[in-house]
Amino acid sequence: MSDFNLLTISAVQSHIGPAIATYLGADRFVEVKPLHWVDSKDAPVRRVFAYVQLKGGVVAPRWGYSFDFVPHLVAGKMQWHRTEKSAIFDAFIDGQSAELNLSYMWGEQGLLEGMTSRLSSAVRQAQDFWQLGRQAIYDQVATLSNRPGAGTYTQLPAAAAFCHALSGREEDARRAMAAYIERGKPREDTVPKLWAALDGALESGLGRQTV
Repeated sequence: MSDFNLLTISAVQSHIGPAIATYLGADRFVEVKPLHWVDSKDAPVRRVFAYVQLKGGVVAPRWGYSFDFVPHLVAGKMQWHRTEKSAIFDAFIDGQSAELNLSYMWGEQGLLEGMTSRLSSAVRQAQDFWQLGRQAIYDQVATLSNRPGAGTYTQLPAAAAFCHALSGREEDARRAMAAYIERGKPREDTVPKLWAALDGALESGLGRQTV
C-alpha cells in the first residue's frame, strides 16, 4: 500500500470514468456529472449508475432507476425530475461492500489496485438487475420496497406508490404514499398535490387493467 494521499474526486473520475463508459456502453449511458451516469433511451424509465462518496475516502457503486412520473420533495415542495440531467435515484441497489468499494485515500496506486475487476463486477451486477426489470419493473420496485432496511431510502416509498398505482394496486399505492408523506413531511399545501399525482397514476393503471 502506498502512503496516504487523498485524491480529489476529479482525479478519481479520470480513472473510473473511461472504464465505466466502456462497460456501460457510451452509446446509451451519459455521464451527466462526475461519477453519475444515466441511460434515457427508455424514458420515462431511466437507468442510473453512480459511485457515491462515503466517509473514509471511499466511493461505492449504486444502480437503479429514475422515473419521470415519480415526484420528489425539495424543502417540502413537490418537484419533478424529468430530464437526463435531473435524474435521481428513485429505486436502487446500494452496492456498498468490501468487494466493490474503491478507496482513494492512498493515491493512484491504491485506487488502481484491483480497480478494473471491481468496476466490471459492479456493472455486471447492475446489468443483471436491469435485465430482471425488463420483464416486470414495477413489481421489481415493489419487491425492493419490502426488503429489510428499505425504510432508510427516502424516495423508495414514492417510487413504490407510483409503481403500485400503474400496476392497478390501489391499496398498496395509497399505503406507500402515506408512508412517503409521513417520512418526507411535505408542506401542508403540497400534500394534496402528491395525492392528486398518485390519483392520476391510479387512473392510468386501473384503465390498463380493464382494457
